[in-house]
Amino acid sequence: MKKIFILSLLVCIGFTTSFAQMKKVALISVFGSRNLSDDPMEGKIYEVLMKDSSFNLVKIVNNFDVLIRDKFVPQFPFPFFPKEEVVNAAGYQDLRALTRWAKDNYYTTSATSYVPIAAFGIVNDNDAIKKAFEVVPGADGVMIAYIDFNIFTSGGFGPLAKKKIAAYCNLKIFNKDAKRIFKLRERAVSNDGTMSVAGYLTDVKEIMPMIEQAATNLFADMQEKLPKSLAKMAKQMDKYNKD
Repeated sequence: MKKIFILSLLVCIGFTTSFAQMKKVALISVFGSRNLSDDPMEGKIYEVLMKDSSFNLVKIVNNFDVLIRDKFVPQFPFPFFPKEEVVNAAGYQDLRALTRWAKDNYYTTSATSYVPIAAFGIVNDNDAIKKAFEVVPGADGVMIAYIDFNIFTSGGFGPLAKKKIAAYCNLKIFNKDAKRIFKLRERAVSNDGTMSVAGYLTDVKEIMPMIEQAATNLFADMQEKLPKSLAKMAKQMDKYNKD
């Protein structure tokens, strides 16, 4: 089984908001991206997949939501608002109008009751992030958690290529100015692969099981390695606060 773990921790020097100063954080969005690749060479695969009824991320995304709230949120050095208090807050569902998916939610699958809020770095829904602090009074920071997938070539020759799926977990925390102050990204790969010929999958039905495998491997990696990652983060933040 091939598993790859990537940790990216960002401490933004110059921002006064730090984890030590946070008293309570709100998880404002949990979703999955349905876009498997931005590579034009993978376009044929994606077009076929989007028409396949088996391509459904609902179960994976809801499992991701439960895992984040039950296993990972308690390990952070500050408390989080309960999900019900966030998603049922007056004005929360209205945040959708401030997102890039206000009219078209075709490319995302949200966890139950959550609004998908972009936090991709190049493209962020900054207005929705800032407004969330008004929707959830008392929050010192807001977190966005999303899972995305990438189909990639793991081998092959000429027109024949073996494709696998990589799954990524992304946890990002923002301050009231919509400035990102924390980023955690992890990656795991599916056990199995499938063949493509000249850009076309020989069996599109194999993609969803590969997505499920990659997600399962990712969730296992997260449970094993997040405690160490957060401990490392805490030490770096302590050093930052003393400087």
